[in-house]
Amino acid sequence: MKYFLNLSVFLLLTSFTIEFAQAQTKNRKLVKADIAFENEEYIKAADLYKKAYKKTKNKAIKAEIIFKQAECYRKSLNYKRAASFYKRAIRAKYPDVIVYLHYADILRIQENYETAIKYYNEYSKLNPTDVRGEIGKKSCEFAQKWLKNPTRYVVKPLSVLNSKNSDFSPSFGNSDYNEIYFTSSREGGLSEDIDERTGENYTDIYVSKLQKNGKWSAPALLPSPINSGNAHEGSSNLNSRGNRIYFTKCSAEDKKINNCSICVSTKKGKLWGDPQQLQIDIDSGITIGHPSVLESEDNFVLVFSANMSGGYGGNDLWISTKEKRNAWSSPVNLGPAVNTPGDEQFPFLHESGDLYFASNGHAGMGGLDIFVANKDENDIYSVVSNLKFPINSASDDFGIIVERSSERGYLTSNRKGGKGGDDIYQFELPKLEFDVKGTITDSKTGEILTAVSVQITSSDSLKYTVISDNTGLYRKSDIQPITAYDLFIEHEGYLNKTASFTTQDIHENKTFVIDLQLDPIKKEIILPRIEYDFAKWDLRPQSIIDLDLLVETLNDNPEIVIELTSHTDFRGSEKQNIELSQKRADVCVDYLISKGIQKERLIAVGKGESVPFVIVNKDGRFKEGDVLTKSYIKKIKFRKNKEKAHQYNRRTTFKVLPDEEISQSEISLSPSINE
Repeated sequence: MKYFLNLSVFLLLTSFTIEFAQAQTKNRKLVKADIAFENEEYIKAADLYKKAYKKTKNKAIKAEIIFKQAECYRKSLNYKRAASFYKRAIRAKYPDVIVYLHYADILRIQENYETAIKYYNEYSKLNPTDVRGEIGKKSCEFAQKWLKNPTRYVVKPLSVLNSKNSDFSPSFGNSDYNEIYFTSSREGGLSEDIDERTGENYTDIYVSKLQKNGKWSAPALLPSPINSGNAHEGSSNLNSRGNRIYFTKCSAEDKKINNCSICVSTKKGKLWGDPQQLQIDIDSGITIGHPSVLESEDNFVLVFSANMSGGYGGNDLWISTKEKRNAWSSPVNLGPAVNTPGDEQFPFLHESGDLYFASNGHAGMGGLDIFVANKDENDIYSVVSNLKFPINSASDDFGIIVERSSERGYLTSNRKGGKGGDDIYQFELPKLEFDVKGTITDSKTGEILTAVSVQITSSDSLKYTVISDNTGLYRKSDIQPITAYDLFIEHEGYLNKTASFTTQDIHENKTFVIDLQLDPIKKEIILPRIEYDFAKWDLRPQSIIDLDLLVETLNDNPEIVIELTSHTDFRGSEKQNIELSQKRADVCVDYLISKGIQKERLIAVGKGESVPFVIVNKDGRFKEGDVLTKSYIKKIKFRKNKEKAHQYNRRTTFKVLPDEEISQSEISLSPSINE
């Protein structure tokens, strides 16, 4: 039995030793995978995690490995596999709630917005103090809205600059915008080394030039000393003269990236000088990059990206300035309006002062989105706006540059439809297209009027004339944005007419439809509100308003002469009523003259009670066609209706006189009753 016991102990110890050795082997594989992950060698790490997964039976460790595989695929931009592994990690009950946030982020990048919202909500429920869940949810809602209502920008790939590898961060080579510098990991660079983080070549800076035929030349590799062959060079920015370049340089040892800094080189003649590290007051070992510099005669302004103490989390944007011969100032963080707990990168300082940048911390469509920050009255960047779709997509969008007009530029994106990883795209705001059209008809008969002259005058004093065709249609294209227009319409036998419209504050193509009805020139103009109190000729306030409208008509038609005919009710003697009606006509004429109408264009006639009013539209007991004669009114029973009938008769009407009715003897004011 003693032998048996000893043997049992031996077997037990042997079994434990074997399991311990297996655990050690498993741990070694995980350690190697974790080291690769920490070195940002995500493709290598994913493969090591796969091997480690097969060697373990522990469910908790398996869940952790699945999550880390998902992280590797996310960071190496393999979003399809990342989504699959995050979903598996959730099923495996991986305990860290961050898995819900990262899974939702990937779903958003895949434009699976409704499912993404579900997981953002779950993350917010499990971690309510982290605003990223709520921001992600809002981002999904915004993205769906922006996809349905895109901006007018047209975005298309700049194919000649793109390769099967990554091409990104364009920069203008000068203020004429006829050179583009950009970064690429394409084959044919100065280094044959492969970046184990991406599986691609080290990046170099290339240049393409706009040719006389309007096409961009094939990209040319910048020679040494800009590109070195033993480091990553990229994210460049040139001054407006094109003789100074700022760029990011990430040194490498043993095929591993150690540190990134900003370098500057000046061109003398056709040759670039040796790059010098920009001397900025930061702690040693801090990685900085993505420079954007505005140079003026006396002042330089630099914005760059870095993860430094005093920031808001991740990479922030910082600003530093210097006078021409002085040192760069200590960097200042651009503040919480711009920076977030996420990453803010790839700044571009526009000459207007606006700051464009990429961020995954503000609400956006997915991955990195492009934003613009505007300064307030205190010269602080306080208003940040997403550039929406199609500038942004569900993928990573960054590295934007914008021409002076802000209507054209270039950006980087790994959206669907590209050649490889990151590609360079051109965007342009197409010219707004406006036109105006309408049909011209007779206001009385509805008859179409042809050969009508329509004069269109813009607020910048440009004049155009169009003529209505045989369908009565007039049309003018090439209407300009941010402009007001006046229309002046004249046609023989009709009153002139005016209209107006404006393209101010209109941000989409539009056809203005302005149909016009012209009034025949022989038509009597009756203004029933020019009425009078009994036995008086004073103008009522409403009558003045109506006379002002008549002034507009006369000003629009400077060639016409009108007759003003005043009438009375039948109370009073015939002589008194003639005199009273003349006074009423005269007071209207006097008012029109006071408003600048020439007296030669006005004829005042007093008709007394001789022309009773004819009801035009039914009004209570008064039917259409009723003639309000003395005998008609006497038959009215109620006093109120009698007074209403008398008021109808106390009126002034206006008539445009045809040329043949106007003689020199008629073009005069009637004498005052007191004369």
